[in-house]
Amino acid sequence: MAKGRAGEPWRKRPSTILWMLSLGQLISWGLVYYTFPLFVVPMTQELGWSRSSMFGALSAGLLVAGLSSIPVGAWIDRGHGRVLMSGGSLLAAMLLIVWSCVDSLPVFYALWIGLGVCQAVILYEPAFAVITRVYGPRYQKAILLMTFLGGLASTFGIPFAQLLIERIGWRPTLEVMAAINLGVALMHWLFVPGPKDEAIAIAAPKPHAEGTRKRSPLAVAVRMPAFWGLVVAFAGYGLAFSAMSFHLIPLLDDRGVPIAVVMAIIALIGPMQVVGRVLLMVGQRHVTTIQLGAGIYFAFPVAMTMLALGVSDVYGLILFAVIYGIANGLITILRGMAVPEFIGPEGYGVVSGALTMPTNIMRAVGPIVASLAWGAFGGYTPVLWGLAGIMLIAALGFTAAAWLSKRAS
Repeated sequence: MAKGRAGEPWRKRPSTILWMLSLGQLISWGLVYYTFPLFVVPMTQELGWSRSSMFGALSAGLLVAGLSSIPVGAWIDRGHGRVLMSGGSLLAAMLLIVWSCVDSLPVFYALWIGLGVCQAVILYEPAFAVITRVYGPRYQKAILLMTFLGGLASTFGIPFAQLLIERIGWRPTLEVMAAINLGVALMHWLFVPGPKDEAIAIAAPKPHAEGTRKRSPLAVAVRMPAFWGLVVAFAGYGLAFSAMSFHLIPLLDDRGVPIAVVMAIIALIGPMQVVGRVLLMVGQRHVTTIQLGAGIYFAFPVAMTMLALGVSDVYGLILFAVIYGIANGLITILRGMAVPEFIGPEGYGVVSGALTMPTNIMRAVGPIVASLAWGAFGGYTPVLWGLAGIMLIAALGFTAAAWLSKRAS
């Protein structure tokens, strides 16, 4: 086995772990997360289930993912990332096989609850926690590279799955996806560090005062006002993001936008996420975490206000897609960077998990809240003004977190 410069096996080099984890993120996001809407139409046609009942299963899975995030983060902090991530990918493969055979709605809900658990252990937050243990103070550049590759997930996963569905049908497509996830499970087992691998600290821990009881990192974090500012910032984003994800197509359709233009706008958002991350990679030395957050939380309300004002022409929608896509791509990086900078370097996994929980819960309720508001107000314009207002509140949360963290330091 090839050795690294420090005498370590090739598969234990930080760069190797980063690239393998990034590839895993590309596949896991692309096939386990983004492909759900592609199966709705063929399953509805074959099984006769309503779309709302199927999206209910997705929401149940997102809720479980959120509730699982704190224990997952704590276990990764203890060095159990290898077992969790490889086990999560293995379970995802098994559940995709069950999905390929499903003909019962309760079973569909049960398997999606299981896939929610899988998402809690294989997507960005646990991968970020592993990377911070491997890279220590250099974690920011590593997270940036990981999210750059992960930003291509929808570009890879959606066309790949759609092509398979058209060629071989939705059930065999799920079997192919299961086989690929088995490969990801093996990759996680081979490359994710185990409990015997020593973690590199992000920064020196704060000295513990003698004669006082040492609190856990999470107990310390929840006593910090900056933590709750980030809860508001990320939970508000989670609600608005999921509402937009599931309602943008019907919104544009209600306004009479041609379907070809709608698909082009949707297709543009994903690449714009990657563009935003490339720009940040180029200028990362000149952009602080606070400046990054300020730009993101300025862009989101602007994008939603554009739609609320009735923008429906091609050029206006392209501008919306550029602003919204770039901001959406950068906020993933912001979530990875803000925790150690605003809260502290200790217990990254469990603290990040505690922030992820309300975010995922809001993601689960976002589409339902938007649907209820659409029904109550008889259109999407009030919904969009509401989402813009929520993002302004989220921006205030981030501002408070940044100010309070600087004041405490």
